[in-house]
Amino acid sequence: MTRILILFILFAFSHLRGDGQTTDNLEALVADIAYQADIAINAERSAHRLRGQETLLETIDQFLNSNGSYQESLDSIPGFYVMKGEDFRLVSWQLRISDDEFTYSAFIQWKDRHVYFKDKRPFINGSGYTTYTPEAWYGAVYFKMIPFERNKQTYYILLGYNAENSLMNTKIVDVLDLSGKEPRLGLPVFISDGDPQTRVMVSYADVSPARVQFDEKLNGILIDHVSPMAGVGPHGESLPIPDGSLDAWILKKGNWELEEEVYDVKMKDPLMSKERKNKTEDKDILGRPKNK
Repeated sequence: MTRILILFILFAFSHLRGDGQTTDNLEALVADIAYQADIAINAERSAHRLRGQETLLETIDQFLNSNGSYQESLDSIPGFYVMKGEDFRLVSWQLRISDDEFTYSAFIQWKDRHVYFKDKRPFINGSGYTTYTPEAWYGAVYFKMIPFERNKQTYYILLGYNAENSLMNTKIVDVLDLSGKEPRLGLPVFISDGDPQTRVMVSYADVSPARVQFDEKLNGILIDHVSPMAGVGPHGESLPIPDGSLDAWILKKGNWELEEEVYDVKMKDPLMSKERKNKTEDKDILGRPKNK
C-alpha cells in the first residue's frame, strides 16, 4: 500500500464518525432544519407556514434516521425548545395556523431510536385525569424539565405552554413517564382534595400571562392563581387572569401536593400590560421579552 493511499484512508476516516455518517452531512441537515423551522414558525402567510412545516418534518425525519444524529446539537434551531435528560432529549415546537388555531410537534430522541408525538388531544375536557401516549398527545412546547423520584423510579415534570386561541392560553404541568417500553404523559401524582390528577393545567386570558415555574428552595411548582375578571375580553366579557396570589405543588415522597396561597400577595390592579393587550410581538410565546 502506497504512502498516498494510506494518507487518503486516514483523511477519509478523520471525516467519518464511527457509525459511517459524515459530520458535514449532519451539519448540513441541521442547517436545513434551522432554515425550514424559521419559515414554518415565522412566515407571514399561513400557507407558507404549513408548507414549511411539511418540509421541516421531512428533513427532521431524515436527520433522526441518520447515524450519529443524537450527538448533533439542535439548541440553535429557531423556535425549538430542547429539553435534555440523562440519555435522551425532548424537542418541541409550535405551528401557528391562524390566530385561533395552533398545533404542536415534538419528538424524543435517544442514541439508538426516536419517537414522535402527535397533537390530537382526544379528551380535552378530561385532560387533568388522562394519561396520553405519543399517538394522542396534548400538544405543547416544553420550556422546563425537572426530574423527580417516585418508588425508586425517575420521572420528569414538564412545564409547557399551549396557545389555545386569540383570547386564551394554557400552561401545563405534565409528567413524562419513561418506565415502560414507550413514553407516556401523565401520572396521578398531583394530590389535592379530590382524586389525584395526572397533570395540572391553568388557562388564562392572553392579555395577562400566568406564571408557572419551579422553585428550587420550595422544591415545588409555583402557579399564579387565576380568577375571572369582568371586562377583560374584547366585548367586555369575563376572563380568568392572575389575581396576585400563588399556589404551589410541593414534592413530598414522590407526590406533588397542593398548598394554596403560599405567598399571599394580592394585587389591587390586574397583571395586564398594554403591549400584550394590543398583541404587539415584543414577547415570545411564553410571555418573555424578545431580545432586540
